[in-house]
Parts: sequence; structure tokens; C-alpha cells
Amino acid sequence: MSSKESTSKSKLRLLVDTSFLLPAMGIETEKEVMEAIKHFRMAEIHYLEVSILEAMWRIIKVVPADKLDRVREGIEAITETYKQVNPHPQAYMDAYKLYHEGHRDYIDNLLYAASQKLHLPLLTADREFIDFLKEKGHSTRNITTPDKIKRARTAF
Repeated sequence: MSSKESTSKSKLRLLVDTSFLLPAMGIETEKEVMEAIKHFRMAEIHYLEVSILEAMWRIIKVVPADKLDRVREGIEAITETYKQVNPHPQAYMDAYKLYHEGHRDYIDNLLYAASQKLHLPLLTADREFIDFLKEKGHSTRNITTPDKIKRARTAF
């Protein structure tokens, strides 16, 4: 095995929620999200295409047409730098179940279910979602938060 392969295999692999894609597109997010992004260079970052769609729903509301070049450049950077993954078909069904259990953000639900099926930790800053999962008895072992990334940065 080459040293490049062994380095790649030892990197932390993460599936990120939409809030971690927004800064690339010129949208400010919480400080803890921005701090976690600083450590992405030492990790293998994965995203779902639907997260770009979700980001665009927000961008449509806040970004004027004359600033769309930044958005396009951000999307290009995401698609060239991060790895797109596709949810397992069962993840869509599991997300549906979470929706009907009371969490009304289907994208969050799909990210969570996809992270389980793909065996990729989900990086999210959404404490309400984490609390919902715990309250409903769902495992949160596949979830990591920005504060955990910051503490683990020496393990990269």
C-alpha cells in the first residue's frame, strides 16, 4: 500500500450537513461551524447532493442575482473538493419514518439515515435534532458535533 493510500485510510471521514457547505457559497453560519471547517483539510468530507439543493433554498431568499458568481464558485469548490455520496434506498424510508415521528426537516432525516447506512459519521451543529433522536430512542453514535471535531483535531 502506498503512503498516500495509508494516509487516506487514516483520515477522519465525515458526512456534513448543509450548514457546513454554506460558507463556501458565501453564506455566513455559526461560529462553531466556521471553526470546524478549519479542520476539514485533515479529513475526507462527504456530502449529499440534496444538501446543495437545501442551501439553494436559503440562497434564493438572501443572495441578490449580482452575487451569484460566488455561489457558483462555491458549488464548484464543493464538488471538486468533497466527495458526493448517494443515500442507500433504505435511508429514504428511514428518513420518512423520522419525519412521521416528529422531525419535520426531511433533509436532516435523510442525512442521518444516510450516515448510518454509509457508515460515515454525520457532522451537525443541530442540537435540537440530536435531542429529538435521543428522545425517540435513536442511536446518536454516528453523529459528531463541531466541538468534538475541535477536540479531536490532534487525532487527525
